[in-house]
Amino acid sequence: MNEAVPEAPSSVESMAKQGCEKLGLEAFDALVRRARTCRRFDESMRVPREFLLELAELAHLAPCGANAQRLRFHVVSGAEDCARVFDELAWAGALKDWPGPDEGERPTGYIAILAERAVPGKPAAPITDVDTGIAAQTMMFAARSATPEVAACMFKAFTSHAIDAMGLDNDKYELKLIMAFGVPAETQVIDAIDSNPDGSINYWRDEAQVHHVPKRSLADVLV
Repeated sequence: MNEAVPEAPSSVESMAKQGCEKLGLEAFDALVRRARTCRRFDESMRVPREFLLELAELAHLAPCGANAQRLRFHVVSGAEDCARVFDELAWAGALKDWPGPDEGERPTGYIAILAERAVPGKPAAPITDVDTGIAAQTMMFAARSATPEVAACMFKAFTSHAIDAMGLDNDKYELKLIMAFGVPAETQVIDAIDSNPDGSINYWRDEAQVHHVPKRSLADVLV
């Protein structure tokens, strides 16, 4: 029996979705859509150190420029150590009236991504910025793949004392990114690019505290 010819897609978005189904990408498509930045966590459910070490293992196996493997990873899991890192972070720049998560909603683990400096005190090789992004996204996807899910927040906004708070040598390592992890305690949704009531493309929260992330359509970003 001949297979029915699929109905022509009515939009670029539906064409992309049909492509995912045809190619067996549904699970990965769903993972990408739900792996949003999370800023509120269930602090009563701590992420085990062993889980964070597994994330670091996956990150260091990810592709990197020239296979130079310049990145280093530092895992923070104890409650007191996590509190010291938390104090060095700046949260959600687009949410002007929100200073960050309250006690009970804070991350229960961190992984710092660092790059070895070729010369003490000098910036690391530029390619390490690309390597950092690959490693960070690898860990975010891996965490969201877990059961129960673990969510993450990537931080480039941290104080100059953050590396000291982790007991690391600033002359030897350049702190590239801090990733916070925890069991999610908020809902994030992808929304239309014009969904923010203030007219911007900033992420926003509604009255139910659902976190909305405006995204352009595929048609808007294809050139």
